[in-house]
Amino acid sequence: MPGRERLTMSFKQALVCWQRRCIIPVLILAFIVNLGLHAQFAQANAADLQASQPSLVKMSFHMYAQVYHNSNSSIFVYNGADTNAPTYATAPTATVSCAIHQSAQIWFTGVDAWFGGVSWITQPLTEEMTIQGNVSMTVWMSAVDSPPIASGYAFGLTEVDSMGNPIGDQSYQYSYGSGSVLSQSPAQYTVVFGVNRTFAKGNILGFFVIVGSTTEAWHYQAYFDSPTKDSFVEVPTISMPIPEFSQLGTVACMMLTMLCLGIIHRRKRHAPMTA
Repeated sequence: MPGRERLTMSFKQALVCWQRRCIIPVLILAFIVNLGLHAQFAQANAADLQASQPSLVKMSFHMYAQVYHNSNSSIFVYNGADTNAPTYATAPTATVSCAIHQSAQIWFTGVDAWFGGVSWITQPLTEEMTIQGNVSMTVWMSAVDSPPIASGYAFGLTEVDSMGNPIGDQSYQYSYGSGSVLSQSPAQYTVVFGVNRTFAKGNILGFFVIVGSTTEAWHYQAYFDSPTKDSFVEVPTISMPIPEFSQLGTVACMMLTMLCLGIIHRRKRHAPMTA
């Protein structure tokens, strides 16, 4: 169907947008953490995970700290993602506006889409980490706004080094359809995508959700960090060298984030997309 093909192209272009623009806060955070926060985090015990064959490890998405959100609420970055159990009795909620404009008129006349994303990041890896197999990512979401003509979502994984440079290609998968692909009541949405690579020591992993709509400023909610609404990822890995987050690191991380917001805004002015 032509309409579905146009929407698919828009979502593929949105992933380019995420890499060039939406990932900027993640890149900045990678730089921030590299300034000397490594000592603020306690290493998780991974002795039981060492094996020649990958083991399926669950990492929940947490709200240890909101690292960044932009003025139109189209980008949220949270710290973090680790093997700790969910924290809150009532799930923290990110209300995201699909406000990043992705015009596809160059390829298909009259097609425009708007996107908004959430990302949960790990601490810097204490050792190399190999993910080999199918990654299953589950996020609780809802959308109470009037249904758009079409919408969709993409879940995926990205990697940055200690200097904030993106490493390799993003791994992701997406789903789309007519109307709203999200229910009005909170529900689980799961996407599976293949990963076969080794992530370098010191790098940061970011697990992201991008939702797109043909309606500008269409809102959706992402719920996480609660036993009743546990958003998480399951990764087949040979080891789990991801440190746990410490509260001492929260204060330092947020202070450094505020100092670096000017860098984010300067870099955004060079991005080709509009928000």
